[in-house]
Amino acid sequence: MGQRCSNTVGLKFDNVRVPKANVLAPPGKGFVLAMKSFGRTRPIIGAFGVGAARSAMEFALDYANTRKAFGMPISAFQAIQFKIAEMYQKIETARLLTLKAAWEADQGIDPTLNASISKFYATEVALEVVSEALQIFAGYGYTKMYPVEKLLRDVRLLRIYEGTSEVQRVIVSGYVMSQYKPVMPALEDLPLHREVDPLGDQPMGTAWRCRICGYVHYGDDAPDECPYCFFPQSAFKEVS
Repeated sequence: MGQRCSNTVGLKFDNVRVPKANVLAPPGKGFVLAMKSFGRTRPIIGAFGVGAARSAMEFALDYANTRKAFGMPISAFQAIQFKIAEMYQKIETARLLTLKAAWEADQGIDPTLNASISKFYATEVALEVVSEALQIFAGYGYTKMYPVEKLLRDVRLLRIYEGTSEVQRVIVSGYVMSQYKPVMPALEDLPLHREVDPLGDQPMGTAWRCRICGYVHYGDDAPDECPYCFFPQSAFKEVS
C-alpha cells in the first residue's frame, strides 16, 4: 500500500549457529533487550511522523496560496486558515515531544515512557495532518498528480510498526495508573466545608464528608446514612 521503498521480506533461519562473540544478550534475555531498544527507536518513528506531517502541511500551504476560488486564493478563507493553524500546532507539539524523548535517550535517562508518548502522538498527528492536507487539495489530492496521496499511504504504517498505537496506550495508561504521582490531594481530603456559619458567624462544628458523593455534614458525629447517596456512616470521613 505504501512505504514501497522498504524491501520488507520474511526470513527463515534453519540450523543456524550464532558465534558467542555475536550474541547480543544472554539466552532468555533477548526480549528484554528488544524492549529496551524501543526507547531509542520509537522517537525515530515519531520523527518520521513529524517530517511527513510537515511535508504535507507545506504542500497544502503552497497549494492554498495558488489555488483560487471565487476570485481569491483559498488561503484567504478562514476554513483553510484554521486547518493550517491546527496542522502547524500539532506538528510543533509532536516535534517537541520527539525531541524530549531523544534528549532523554542521549542523556542516559530511561526514555521508555516519553519514547512511547512521542511515537504515539506524532504518528497519530501525521495521519491527521496528511488527511487534512488532502482535504485542502480536494479532488486533486486524491490523484497521483500531487504527492499527498503517497504521504497518506506512507504514514498509515507509522501507527503500526515499532509498537502499535494501542500498545502505546497500554504503556502510557499503565504508567499513569500505577506510577504517576498526583500533585492534587485525594478528593476525600479536599477542605470543601465552611469553618464559620456565614449567616450567624458561629463555628460550624466538626465536618464529615461522604467519600462516595462528597456531601458534607456538620455535627459531633457523622450521620447514620448519607442523605444523598444513602451509604452508611462508615462512608464518612472527618474533614480536618
